Amino acid sequence: MAPAILSVGLITGLYFYNRINALHKSILLYLILMLGVDISSRILGRSGNNLVILPVFSLIELVFFAYFYNKHLLAKPNKVLLGLGIVGSVYIITEMLLYFVFNTLDVKQFQPYAKVADNFIVILMALSFYYQKINSFNELRWGYFRLNTVILIYFTFNIMVFLPFNFMINESSGIKFYFWTANMVFILLFYGYLVSLIWKNGIKQGKMQLG
Repeated sequence: MAPAILSVGLITGLYFYNRINALHKSILLYLILMLGVDISSRILGRSGNNLVILPVFSLIELVFFAYFYNKHLLAKPNKVLLGLGIVGSVYIITEMLLYFVFNTLDVKQFQPYAKVADNFIVILMALSFYYQKINSFNELRWGYFRLNTVILIYFTFNIMVFLPFNFMINESSGIKFYFWTANMVFILLFYGYLVSLIWKNGIKQGKMQLG
C-alpha cells in the first residue's frame, strides 16, 4: 500500500508542480525520497536482510526535516535544532559505518538507535514550532499548525514503535504483528495526508490563476 500511495503523491505532485508553492514542493520531495527508500528496502528484503536500510532511511529523514522546518515552518532558523540535526546525522553516519564497513550487524541484537534519534530530533522541531508560535503575535497560519501537529503525532508514535524494536524482533508471540500493523496504518495515513496537501494546494493555486 505504501508504494501505491507514494506513487499517487508523486504523480499528483508532478501534475500540479507548476502550481504548488515551495512548501508543497518540499513535501513532494519527501514523498519521492520515501518512495526510493521503500523500493530499496523491498529489493534488499528479497536478497537478504533489509535492516541495513533503516539508518540510511533515518539519515535521509532527519536531514530532510532539519531543512524543512528551518526553511518553511520555523519563523527563523533555530541554531540549537540545526546543531542537534548535525549531531544526530553524525551519529547515524557512524552507525552506518559500523554496519556497512565493519559488518557489525546482528539481527537478534539490532537496535534502531538511528531511527530513535531521528524521531526524537523531529519531535523537538515540531515542539519548537509551537513554542515560536505561542510566543509570536504574528498572524497564525492554521494550515501549518495542522501539518506540524500531524508530524508531531506521527513521529511520537514512531518513536514508541522503534524503542522496543529489539524486543519485538525476538518476541515469539503474535503481539509484534499488532505493532507493525499499527505502524503501517500510521505510515499510510501520514503519506495520505501529505498527498492530500499537495492535491489541495494544486487545486487552490489553479483556481487563483484562473481567477
